[in-house]
Amino acid sequence: MVGRNGGFESVTYGVTKFVSRFVDPRGTGLYDDTVVVVHDPARDNYECPVCQAAPGEQCVNKKKQPCGTHSKRSQGRSRWEIEQADAAARKVREEAEAAEQWQREMATPPTRGAALEVKRWMLADQATSDVADRYTVERTYANRTVQATADSGERVFLARNEYTGGWHVICGQPTSMRLPCRGGGAGVPCRVRHKPGLHLREDSAWT
Repeated sequence: MVGRNGGFESVTYGVTKFVSRFVDPRGTGLYDDTVVVVHDPARDNYECPVCQAAPGEQCVNKKKQPCGTHSKRSQGRSRWEIEQADAAARKVREEAEAAEQWQREMATPPTRGAALEVKRWMLADQATSDVADRYTVERTYANRTVQATADSGERVFLARNEYTGGWHVICGQPTSMRLPCRGGGAGVPCRVRHKPGLHLREDSAWT
């Protein structure tokens, strides 16, 4: 093993490593150049800012031919910096893909006859095995609300939370954009008597 400028560092015979120059085989004709390893920390751990050679790869000249290590190699990005940059770029790409997938799911209306579940609002100390009500979709509206029928036969309107993706019951007006009417709240049904036919004000289909 030699340094980046060819200086002797060590030699290994079998499994025994020697650091004495007295056992340097060079100049004796008793060794093959293929067993010479160049120990170059700058080449091993840094990206070359001159030729963009990756850590561990040999530098190349303008003709893309192997050449000696450029003097500015240690000023390039380290392996750790490259790994951190790749991880950050991968995270941004995955988040962008997840956001696009979420937007596609939110923009896709449920099919007629599909079953939707609405989780019941409960106190922390309450426990029950049946924590969701099921509704069957009858009609969808352009503002991302649906008209559905409960198992009891009651007709209700549901809106979807764009952040959690969950469905919740709103009063009888699909014009309430995603959020419950002010007359209700979490676990509290709306008791306000809205004008007749108000829920039909926007009756175009959800596409």
